[in-house]
Amino acid sequence: MNRNFKIFCVAIIAILNVSLCSDLYDKNNSNVINLNKKNFDTQITLNRSKNIISVVHYYKLDDGKSRGMKLEFEKLAADYDLMFKVAALNCKDFADICEKQDIREFPTIKVYPPLPAPVMTYEGKVETSALVSYMGKFILNKVQELNNNNIDNFLQTDSNIPKCILFSDKTGVPLIFKSLSVTFDVKIENF
Repeated sequence: MNRNFKIFCVAIIAILNVSLCSDLYDKNNSNVINLNKKNFDTQITLNRSKNIISVVHYYKLDDGKSRGMKLEFEKLAADYDLMFKVAALNCKDFADICEKQDIREFPTIKVYPPLPAPVMTYEGKVETSALVSYMGKFILNKVQELNNNNIDNFLQTDSNIPKCILFSDKTGVPLIFKSLSVTFDVKIENF
């Protein structure tokens, strides 16, 4: 009986070690990008020059809070996949990157807006709506609000380029329209 107990304990310890060494976000079943030395620059640094906003969850598996934040980051990544890059970095495995990004406590959330804006540390609620609201202020706006005075000019300028018009009685420009305006502006320029 004593031998079986030892085998059982060794098996439990092995299972715990495997689960503790894995990433917080499943690379096969999550829209959250697991960052590492090979992809950090292409996923974060280079995207800033392409007007792509990224948010990174810097964590250690044993930090006590990151597991509770996981669901909101999963939701953010799934619901806003085309508007923002949502990524995570395990600082236990990649301490050098975390040090370079000035990460001193865990978890830390950093927002990487388009250049030349500086990298920002997010300190608000870890809720999808709060994160979207915060990051939304960094989306460039190439939307032109139309009225009776400028609609003819809008339609006649670059008449060979497709245009999209949103008719609404609401004030302001929806976040999704701002995001699409930047995306389509780049694609149409390269058309």
